[in-house]
Parts: sequence; structure tokens; C-alpha cells
Amino acid sequence: QGILIGFGNLDEVIRIIRESSSNSIASAGLRNEFNLSEKQAEALLDISLRRLTRRESGNFEAESRSLTEQISKLEELLSSRKNILELIEQEAIELKNKFTGPRRSIVEDTDDGQLEDIDVIPNEDMLLALSEKGYVKRMKPSTFNLQNRGTIGKSVGKLRVNDSMSDFLVCRAHDHVLYFSDKGIVYSARAYKIPECSRTAAGTPLLQILSLSDGERITSIIPVSEFADDQFLLMLTMQGYIKRVPLNSFSSIRSTGIIAIQLVPGDELKWVRHCTNDDFVAMASHNGMIRTLGRNTRGAVAMRLKEGDRMASVDIISAASWNNLETVSIFPDSRAKRQSGPWLLFVSESGYGKRVPLSSFRMSPLNRIGLIGYKFAAKDRLAAVFIVGFSLAEDGESDEQVVLVSQSGTVNRIKVRDISIQSRFARGVILMRLDHTGKIQSASLISAEDCEPEEVLAIAQG
Repeated sequence: QGILIGFGNLDEVIRIIRESSSNSIASAGLRNEFNLSEKQAEALLDISLRRLTRRESGNFEAESRSLTEQISKLEELLSSRKNILELIEQEAIELKNKFTGPRRSIVEDTDDGQLEDIDVIPNEDMLLALSEKGYVKRMKPSTFNLQNRGTIGKSVGKLRVNDSMSDFLVCRAHDHVLYFSDKGIVYSARAYKIPECSRTAAGTPLLQILSLSDGERITSIIPVSEFADDQFLLMLTMQGYIKRVPLNSFSSIRSTGIIAIQLVPGDELKWVRHCTNDDFVAMASHNGMIRTLGRNTRGAVAMRLKEGDRMASVDIISAASWNNLETVSIFPDSRAKRQSGPWLLFVSESGYGKRVPLSSFRMSPLNRIGLIGYKFAAKDRLAAVFIVGFSLAEDGESDEQVVLVSQSGTVNRIKVRDISIQSRFARGVILMRLDHTGKIQSASLISAEDCEPEEVLAIAQG
């Protein structure tokens, strides 16, 4: 409206501008002469000479008529609640037709209406790597690809002086991660609390996340998505004490941690595994039943160890899988049966390994010596044992994968099917070349449901 007034009095507008000594005086003169607002006067002053043509004047008049018509329609709309609701319905239908896919966000009611970190963090897969000196880092699961048996592997990244890799695991960002220390104390923190970094980064000290005491080391990590009533945690110490504790006993852990197991002098908690009430456990070459005990107790003797011997590894056999094995065992023995799964997968510290049919071992009660499962070369020792072959491909072979981590942080991920089946007394085959990388520090198993079909995701579990 102000511009149209100016165009209708163009000669007078030009006179006022020419006689003014500054922009502010010209603006005041236009306001006083034509009763304009400050914005209208400034708009007139901003118009260039090329826009003072008759055609431009017609454009301003057309725009004025359009705006007046729009204002009239909006005033009519705002004066009627019925018209407003009809417009809302019409626009909602248009949005529905435009965005036909399902809603990607979730609208939830909360008690206090406060938004927490977990509400905005995607619950994605993540890879955790832990070093012996207590440095942890979170990486994307595509960091490590599948490799062939007997290769050197891929480095996990930078390590500090005299440090080595301790454990790998895969979890989801929202999981509660239970950190068990060598002193039998358990701590808890959400997985996303660990800063994400690249493969070459050194990681974050656990002391910044957990309230560890001096000299305390984390020896086992368990991710938990839900504290179910029928789930348990199995704990095994270096001196062979074992106990089973309900998982929900760890649903609420104070920042300073709680006692998970009482230890005898000189002993330390080394392994923690997830299990159910009816599962079986394989400790190196020994299978045994598990007893239920309270949380703040030492536990029972799992395996009678010879002088100088210590526990090396533990794995869980599901009750359903064991029942299937017993069903197969009623048939006459044959070479085909001895070569079929499930198997015990042995991994030695020097990088050798083999599969031995589980049927080669008998089930024993607690506090027994057990059977020979691996005949080692000089100065070699057992690094890990896994139950494999309960997850099979169409050809009847294992479709699982094993992840090997050396002391220097080199990672090798290979197919279990590529590891040969041998007797209890055989040495095995080379799984990973350890030239200048130290011994095998940890080994992890990946089941079929954890592996992507394209074999792009490298999920190294601890």
C-alpha cells in the first residue's frame, strides 16, 4: 500500500528525496507527507530507478489485489471453527497421500515428559574391544571382514606400550553391559556410554566409566538387553570354582559395583557366560552339570586341577542341543557319526586349532579331572574352547565363524567349517599366523544369526 501511494505521487516523492540531506531525513519526510509507516517509507527509498516504470507499477497493483484477496479469505477462515476443521482434515488427507509409507518415529507418553539420552540414540549393533590395561573402544561392526584360515589378520588398531587385547564382543547400543573384574566385583553401564572411535584410535580408559579400585582388571564383559527371570550367569575362576547366579540379581548395580563371587586368596574371576537353568557347560575338555548358588558365595569346585594347572576356557551347551545329541547317540557308532556335529572347537595360544566330535567326551559330575582333549606341542597351551555345529548350513556343515585376537591386537575372522575335524590327541591345523604378534589372547564365536548374509559385517564377540 505504501509503495502504491508512492507511485501515485512519484514527482513529490522524488522532490522530498532530492531535498533531504540524509536517508533518515528523507524517510521522515515521506512519513509526514503521505502518512506512511517506517517500513513503508523505507520500502519506497529502496526502490531502484529501473522499477519506476509503468509496467512495474502494474505489477505492484496486481500484487496488492492478490494480497487483499488472500487476507479476505484468511479472515473468513479464522471467523469459522467449522472452516478451520475442514481445512485441517483436507491438509491431513493430502499429507497421508503424499507420505504413504509407515511412520518412522514413535510418539510415546512419559510420566515426567523428560527426554533422556537413550531416547535419541539408535539401538544399533556395535563392537566393543577391551585391552588388558583397561582401555575400551566402540567401533562400527563393519570394521573387520571375513578372512581365510592361516592368514595374519587385521590389526585392531593402536595399543599403548606393554598393552595387549583382552576381549571382543558385539552388542547393541541400549544394552546394559556388565563388567566383571578379577576381584569378583561386577559393574554396569549402558553400551552407548563408551565413545565411538575408529579402528586406529587407542580407546577410552574404563576408569572414566567405572569406579574401579587400584589394580583391578576387567576380565569378562556380558551385554544384557533384558534381565529375564529364567536366565542365569555362570562364573568360573582360574582355580576352578564355578557358580550360577540368576541374571536379575544384577539388574540394579550401584556405581561402585557389587560382589559377584567370593574368591579364595590367589584366585581370580576369569569367565562369565550367559545360560539357562537346564544348560550344560564345557570347561576345556570337561562337560558338567551346574549347581544353583546365591550371589555372595564362592561356589563349588568345577574341575579338579593337577598341580600347576589352571582353567583355560568355558562354553555353554543349550539343553535342547544336548538332548538332540543324546538322541543321535542311540544309533550304532560309525565314522560318519564321529565326523558329524556338534564338535568341540579347540584353539591354542600358538594359533593352532581343531574340531573334535562332542560325542568323543562323556558327561561328568563336578570335581573330576576330565579327559584329554588336545595334545599340545612344547610351550603351547589352550586359549579357548567352543561348542560348534549346533548351527548348520544346508550341507550339514557349521555356518559359524570364529574371531581370533592376538596379544598385539591383530584380528582374524574365519569360518569354522574350514577347521579340520581331528581326534582328541591331534595337534590341529594352523588357524592364524602369529609372526611378531604374540600369542592368541582371546577367541570369540559368531553364530549364524549374528552373521550378515553378504558377510560384510564383522561381528567379533567376546
